[in-house]
Amino acid sequence: MLNSPSGSKQASPQTTAPKKPQIWAVASGKGGVGKSFVAANLSMALAEQGKKTVLVDLDLGGANTHTCLGITDPKTTLSDILLHHSPIINDMVEYHDNPKLGLISGASDHLQMANLKHFQKLKIMRHLSHLDADYVILDLGSGTSFNTLDFFLFADQALLTIVPEPTSVENSYRFIKCLLARTLKSLPEKTQRIMNHVLTQQKNTTGKAQSFAYFCAEMDVSHPEHGLLIRDNLKKLNLNLIVNQVLEPSDIKLGNAMEVIFRKYFDLNINLMGYLYHDAHVIQSLKQKQAYYHHYPQSRNATCLNRMATTLISKTMHHEPSTLDTAK
Repeated sequence: MLNSPSGSKQASPQTTAPKKPQIWAVASGKGGVGKSFVAANLSMALAEQGKKTVLVDLDLGGANTHTCLGITDPKTTLSDILLHHSPIINDMVEYHDNPKLGLISGASDHLQMANLKHFQKLKIMRHLSHLDADYVILDLGSGTSFNTLDFFLFADQALLTIVPEPTSVENSYRFIKCLLARTLKSLPEKTQRIMNHVLTQQKNTTGKAQSFAYFCAEMDVSHPEHGLLIRDNLKKLNLNLIVNQVLEPSDIKLGNAMEVIFRKYFDLNINLMGYLYHDAHVIQSLKQKQAYYHHYPQSRNATCLNRMATTLISKTMHHEPSTLDTAK
């Protein structure tokens, strides 16, 4: 079933501009850490709590989020938005068992979908802001492509998924470095010139590049006006961390360790959302093309997902979405 999951609503005499949905992006520094599993099952947890949720698969080079929902053949994809002249994004949302949960699949045979042009990326962002939903969950591609970083920065809440493995930790660290570099690209040209000058001086003085936290401290002292611009820019980041595939009690310590690392080396606060445990039923549900959250509602992971959803809802209630300008 496509389009609206329920009957049409009568228009009120005085129509008001729709509110922008809260947009959450789920990413990871590397593949194979369960990013799509987190995005899909967190979406189901939100819908279970009565929140109208749309899951959007933006892993355009390897879209498979629909499989995590138990959907084998999506009827519409993001390519319908980009290749059609004037599509209505809410008509692209596909609903199945739960009328509160919709999907826009990224699965497509069009090669250009994996390599979006800048104007196509902006077009998708504009459409996402007009979705008729309380929450929009973006399942992004793994790694540090510009598309992934830009959609991650575009979101109201950014969720980084990590597993207790050295490669995942290394790539998560690299992901944050690239994210910060991408963030600072939006600063004024004069600020960027001063930043490059300070970085060059630091490297010439010490013989190596210093941490981002050290760089920020230097900017605060030597160029306080521009240092303040950097700080203000970083405050816009709402970073959250989810540790997936926990096997041993020691794995739980990874989340707290990452909080310390990000604060020490990046001068960033990242909110530890919680943990998800290794469960053989995850692979089993994928093989059977079943939605894990729905088939194992009493599992430990389902409880963790419900807790994460509740925490994020509470957190975002303090940042109510702004009303969209319908004249645009």
